[in-house]
Amino acid sequence: MPVNTVAYEILFEFMNDTQDALILTGPSGRSVMVESGQDVALVLTAGLTYQYVLKQTTQPRKAQLSVRAWDDLQCRASSVLAGTSSCGSAWPGSGITVTTGRS
Repeated sequence: MPVNTVAYEILFEFMNDTQDALILTGPSGRSVMVESGQDVALVLTAGLTYQYVLKQTTQPRKAQLSVRAWDDLQCRASSVLAGTSSCGSAWPGSGITVTTGRS
């Protein structure tokens, strides 16, 4: 069976459905503030693993995300901060692993 060896991009859409502003820090160390009700779309290379840190601005809570996907993903901040990520994909080996804690 032929295998696709060409790298392609997928979209990781992060939705802040909380009342707080959040700070999302990516693998490069760059951060973006995501206000309540805002979405951020990140373009990732399919199949690669990316590490992100999500921090609340008003509480000492944070979550570490390990993201690996083969197709587009959507993720809600409330589920990530609760440690019960509802992010996922139909593809085996895809999805998000979340570790939560205090800053």
